Amino acid sequence: RGFHGDTSATFAVGQVDTSGLALMDATRESLELAIQACGPGVRLATIGEVISVHAESLGYSVSQELTGHGIGRCFHENPLIYHNYNEEPGEMLPGMAFTIEPILCQGEATGIQWPDGWTITTTDGGRSAQFEHTVLITDQGVEVLTA
Repeated sequence: RGFHGDTSATFAVGQVDTSGLALMDATRESLELAIQACGPGVRLATIGEVISVHAESLGYSVSQELTGHGIGRCFHENPLIYHNYNEEPGEMLPGMAFTIEPILCQGEATGIQWPDGWTITTTDGGRSAQFEHTVLITDQGVEVLTA
């Protein structure tokens, strides 16, 4: 009681072409691969490396503007979880809870925030997809808390 969780998913609405569905699949896969890489003693930067390698192998870019985050009694806590290649210090320790929420893009990954203060689109108008889970690092590995 008194702890937060955070999750998100991209859903296909209407008739989505194979390119859009492939973007969604690749984004979901990058989240799953990043989760599989988690465990005690693993560098936090490994998450970004795993996501970037997978995304780039399929021709997608990765948003560098939005991050995952620590989560607990406060919704947004440290550490920040970068989904792109990075040299951020720190390693995963048992008891750490954080979100992994990659955003993969077709084309440019740079975003523009709309005046509503919430909506973000890519500068080139390309499509993006995001999937997210909250994970807990355990002595034995990782547990997905929002599955």
